[in-house]
Amino acid sequence: MVLIFQKATMKDLPAILQLYKKVIQTTFTTWNENYPSEDLILNDIKNSNLFVLKNSKNDCIAVSFLGINDDSEENWSIQLKRPQGVARICVDSDYQGKGIGSYFMRKLIDEAKMRGADGMHFHVCTENISAMKMYEKVGFKNYGPGKSNYGFDYYKYEQGF
Repeated sequence: MVLIFQKATMKDLPAILQLYKKVIQTTFTTWNENYPSEDLILNDIKNSNLFVLKNSKNDCIAVSFLGINDDSEENWSIQLKRPQGVARICVDSDYQGKGIGSYFMRKLIDEAKMRGADGMHFHVCTENISAMKMYEKVGFKNYGPGKSNYGFDYYKYEQGF
């Protein structure tokens, strides 16, 4: 299968919104019709912090934020000077369980390294078992519960480079 990893553009916006909507309706997620919002996605695109994975038909099959997360109050286990994080990582439900998420995450790690990151850290909802398995498959470790302002319990996932 041919897969194309690239920064999201404004042209991708309708497909990205549709992808999030589909995943919200078909799989476990803490997201809803208000989150992620179109404004948030537009901001991520404008700041070059949103990435997509496309198939050979140019369909968006995965999307994720990659950048600096607003989690400065978190007590992280690995002390990083130039951390990056992912958020709102989403894989089309038709492609889940096929290694697409792991492939996409490896590409995001490569991009973080190219941006000069010395590691990554982010939160994962404690109920999102499939996401945790995928993150661990690509080398992240669960460092226990973290702070959450979103009404869900989260684990801290981290990896130094």
